Amino acid sequence: MPVASSPSDFTSINPDYSQGRGFYTDAESVADMLQIADFDTLTNPSLAQVGSIIKRVEGIVDDKVKRSYRPIIYQDEVHDFQFIKHPMESYYGGYVGFIQLDTMKLMKVISLRVWQGSQYKEIASAQASIKFLDNFRDIYSITLQLPNDGTEFEMLSGSGNSKFDTTFGIKTSIKDIIHLVTEEFPANTKQFTGATASKSLTSGSKNISDFFFALKNSEDSAQMLVSSLLSGEDGSGCKVKVKIQQSCTSVNTDATLTVADSSKLAVGMAITGTGIPSSTTISSITDSTTIEMSNPATANGSNTITFIATDLTVPTVVEVSKFTDKQDMKRLGSFWTIGDEGKIFFLKDYPYHTRNSVIVSYQSGSGRVPSAIHEATTKLVCAEILRHDDQTVLIAETGANITTKEKYDILRKEAMETLKGKSDLVYFIE
Repeated sequence: MPVASSPSDFTSINPDYSQGRGFYTDAESVADMLQIADFDTLTNPSLAQVGSIIKRVEGIVDDKVKRSYRPIIYQDEVHDFQFIKHPMESYYGGYVGFIQLDTMKLMKVISLRVWQGSQYKEIASAQASIKFLDNFRDIYSITLQLPNDGTEFEMLSGSGNSKFDTTFGIKTSIKDIIHLVTEEFPANTKQFTGATASKSLTSGSKNISDFFFALKNSEDSAQMLVSSLLSGEDGSGCKVKVKIQQSCTSVNTDATLTVADSSKLAVGMAITGTGIPSSTTISSITDSTTIEMSNPATANGSNTITFIATDLTVPTVVEVSKFTDKQDMKRLGSFWTIGDEGKIFFLKDYPYHTRNSVIVSYQSGSGRVPSAIHEATTKLVCAEILRHDDQTVLIAETGANITTKEKYDILRKEAMETLKGKSDLVYFIE
């Protein structure tokens, strides 16, 4: 559960709403304030229901104070850019200009694209790209892997909450896989795919959205950009793997493999399957149905063989660029930030002096929650529980006590007064 790290701060540890743990408060704090027994699966409301209330109230708190103390991703925020200093004078001043993000408490710049006259140039984070080609439906799966050959998140092609749908066109499929990476409700594709729930993909106890973020390339709807959410440039060690399956025929001790269609393969792809030794790759492509392997087969027969492209472009199917370290974030680098103020300063690779010249996606929030926010959130959750309580199961009311309505009014009023004092003021100076 969250613990108070100091008299002035509340630290959220492993939020899990189903267990009544949020970023700003927890079910135990709510029970303590209401002076009742702890919530569990049998109480009314249950522990999971209290967690759902906590999640809803946290959004109300964010809207009220105009900032978030929990990690939230803001996507494709567009800004104009204008020079404040001449580029020749910028070295000594540290920047030629800056943008003010809509939200302060900047934690990580996920994507920072600046207009360079004919296209947007990505200058932030560790990012890869995946572009679907005409035969994209032949993709079996796309895998995102953490650095040092770490945890893999394999996204299978197909229908379902843990898959991406390729039934329709390229643009619809790109949107669906983006929803899967970000584990959100597929609002843009549900009318076609019939989805009724949010996308979700886990590997062990890890969720894909905790490590990766995807968005559509604004200049090419057939291409998605995938950024690592690891700190700084750590994500440059991540990998993209594209798998294709074909029915193939192997001959024992022979390195020649008969395939269904070699145009959908590329030299260097790894080969796995029955009768194929480990660490085998495509060494050459002979013709439309024949390839040469780096190792001879160990069995005869026809089997479904998997071909894996790691950071390789696969002809007619998909173009992939590997995770690269595009970020030069330092005082005398491409850009630098003042996170608490939500400012991004440009020195090198700065955008053109024009409107809509900066598109930024970023993660905002804080690892420490002020005690005032913790207290206000707890009071609002208590008020919501009182509002829905039937006064027979959870909280008794007697003539000696104040009424439930009075308790609700007091808790909500005190919470709102506290939040009013925590609201941010933004000054625009011309």
